[in-house]
Amino acid sequence: MVDIVEYSTRLGVQTNQDKCSEFSEEQKFIGFIWNGTDKTVRLPEAKLQERIKQVAVLLIEVRIFSFNDIEILAGRLNHVAYILPQLKAYLNSLYKWMAGWRHKFAKRSAPKEVLEDMEIWYNNLLNFERTRLIPVRLPVNIEWVGDASTSFGIGIKIGRLWSQLKLFDEISADRQNIAWLETVAIRLGLLMLKKENRIKKGSNLIVWTDNNTTLAVIESKKSGDVAVNNEWKIIQSILMIEQIDLTAKRVKSEDNTADALSRGIKGTRRDINRCLFEIPKDLGKILYHFI
Repeated sequence: MVDIVEYSTRLGVQTNQDKCSEFSEEQKFIGFIWNGTDKTVRLPEAKLQERIKQVAVLLIEVRIFSFNDIEILAGRLNHVAYILPQLKAYLNSLYKWMAGWRHKFAKRSAPKEVLEDMEIWYNNLLNFERTRLIPVRLPVNIEWVGDASTSFGIGIKIGRLWSQLKLFDEISADRQNIAWLETVAIRLGLLMLKKENRIKKGSNLIVWTDNNTTLAVIESKKSGDVAVNNEWKIIQSILMIEQIDLTAKRVKSEDNTADALSRGIKGTRRDINRCLFEIPKDLGKILYHFI
């Protein structure tokens, strides 16, 4: 590389020698450190600690901020979201706050929605695995479809794999919220993939659904429904650990191949393809594998 820089300088090509480095497995580019051999990317540790401190300052509720402060923070977190795409939706409140900032020179305290989103950013920046597989933007169709019914329970089909879970008869009414059940179906689908070792880090998986709430929560990564939002936070932590992302796509109700499963109908599905994963403790008194 030294020879190349020397020749280019001789030829009159303006070259910043300070930014040139020898060929190696790792190279710094657009603010990240890329490893071409392992196909991984990471944020320099100093930059990461700087971002954590910047978010921590925003979480001090008594502080007031200028428009410029928030604009800079939004830009820097948007940059980090390249390697943490699961957190990108939690920037929307920052941009919404800036859009409503009528007097740019006035200082303002952070709205509740911003504080909630920055809390998620802060916790994830503290705990996420520093080196990430380079994320895949193109979503992959693994034929993952889920459905739920309050009369029976949840059905999930991923390729040939399938699971059927029934609600206990004595569960409380608030647990029979169809929007919450549909969201639980997403978590259970992830557990199926983990059980069968089907998760490939860095991938973006398509989830087919006929439910508007499920479509919305996967797209926005949050929900106004408290139960759904709390369930999504659990899902989000799984996505961060497994380094994958989800893309929602709509399927017509009549074409939803998990519909019968969610109503207690097994059909012609073979037991050899049934996935019996461990049900999480928080769901153990609500659902069980229907065998």
